[in-house]
Amino acid sequence: MALQTLALKFLLVLASLLSAHGQEELFNIQIVPQGTEGCQRPPWDSRLQLLPDQKNYAKNDEVMLSCPEGLQPSFTHVKCSSQVQSISLGKPVHREVWTGRNSRGVWVRIQSSVECSEVLRVDPETFEISSTSIKLNWSCRFADACQGMRAMCRLAAPSSPPCEAEEVKGEQMLHGQEGTVTCSSLQPFTEYSVTIDLPPNTTLFSWLFTTEQAVPDKPEKLWLDPERGSLRWNSLPPCNGEIIGYQLSITARDAGDSSVLETERLRLNGSVTELRLPEHSRGSSYAVTIQGLTAAGAGAALVKEFHTSNSSDTPRPQGISCRSARDIAASQGTAVLSLSPIARRSEAAR
Repeated sequence: MALQTLALKFLLVLASLLSAHGQEELFNIQIVPQGTEGCQRPPWDSRLQLLPDQKNYAKNDEVMLSCPEGLQPSFTHVKCSSQVQSISLGKPVHREVWTGRNSRGVWVRIQSSVECSEVLRVDPETFEISSTSIKLNWSCRFADACQGMRAMCRLAAPSSPPCEAEEVKGEQMLHGQEGTVTCSSLQPFTEYSVTIDLPPNTTLFSWLFTTEQAVPDKPEKLWLDPERGSLRWNSLPPCNGEIIGYQLSITARDAGDSSVLETERLRLNGSVTELRLPEHSRGSSYAVTIQGLTAAGAGAALVKEFHTSNSSDTPRPQGISCRSARDIAASQGTAVLSLSPIARRSEAAR
């Protein structure tokens, strides 16, 4: 009898010490008045939604927990239980205990607060973005909550000429508790949205990505403007990246022996579409290479060769044309021709 009394005193002292240090709250324990077995509304995450939502629950009452969209409670079903705290005057003093049903359907004691947590975790530091693909790693905290997830890659906005991009088709079904979402065959320097949804209409993740720049396409047209004595080309569209410049290589050769007269390498601003050729003797030829530039580097080169007129040709002033005899009516009897002076060969060569 003395041993039982000593043990009871020890339990009472221990209970008072635990209560003084707040241990009941740590283990979701509250002292229930003698003669009652029930639970008060648990002081868990304020975002939790309880069904039914009451101030007090009787022993063995089950409560369903839910969270706002995109969040999941660590337990979706909890139950009010009780345990004997101590013996007072020969009667048990109960304490309330909440238990939760785990993924295997087993009721286990809840050791800490129940909180609303993100169902899906995607770490931005793991993003892998190239000019044609997007990769991201995901993990699911609650396996049961992630069943049926699907990922989709879509153009963030409709494309328009001259930079038209094809829409990404299909979707990826995600399985397990972790994995990788891969969007491939994408257009460089284009904005895409990546979403991970949970049926029927819950969006767990949404992010906008811009693919990296790539080298530009080959210039389509390069020509010599004889009136201005300059090279001209069409500006490249910024489909693969922002056009930051053009790279040209010009090699001038003598018409007689094909010897190289001059080689010039230039880098021009992206807004420039014309360049005067270096002046050489008539009959010279020019080999020209032009490439567009983006932050990713130089694109494919367009190569063309141009020839200037030969110096032995007799120069003809502008506006002069030749007339044949049939252009002159015989009935009029007199032909009046408008003539313009032609420079002598010695003067033309100066």
